[in-house]
Amino acid sequence: MRLLNIGKWRRDAEHLLEAERPGMLQYACYRLGNRADAEDAVQDTFVRVHRRMAHGDFEQGNLTGYLYRTLANLCVSRQREAGRRTMVSLDGQGGAAFATSHIDDSSVSEAEDFEQEYGRISRLLCEIPDEQAEVIRLHYYGDKTFREIAEMLGLPVTTIKSRFVYGLEKIRKGLNVKNREL
Repeated sequence: MRLLNIGKWRRDAEHLLEAERPGMLQYACYRLGNRADAEDAVQDTFVRVHRRMAHGDFEQGNLTGYLYRTLANLCVSRQREAGRRTMVSLDGQGGAAFATSHIDDSSVSEAEDFEQEYGRISRLLCEIPDEQAEVIRLHYYGDKTFREIAEMLGLPVTTIKSRFVYGLEKIRKGLNVKNREL
């Protein structure tokens, strides 16, 4: 009977992995700055989960939280290895961030828009504490609710909401100061 439960849990986990892939990819894009690195990080996350499941040393708790924590850690590691913190230079990549098998004008424009948006957002998120920036990323780019983020990070929902609000307030204040300087 225990084997049936483990088998069912693994099937459920496989479905969850595929359901979370788009959100994880978007989250990783905004952490790493380009789609290729993001896809690699998501794939590495999935490989780690599969290895842990294969060895049977995986707790059947909050898989979504584990996925995003693992992905966040992999993104930070990739940034460190590349000698970068949270800012990524996208110069010279052209349309590589959203490359497809056939490139048309709309995909190049989409890539340029992403690069500009990513640059602005990364600069803003670098100016606030990491724990606040992480909540903002998970909420906006991971498409997670505050309750889901709280479960992922093992924190109360009120703490998550506070980090979100304080982070946005700091970004607004920073924007106001910069606008006055101009």
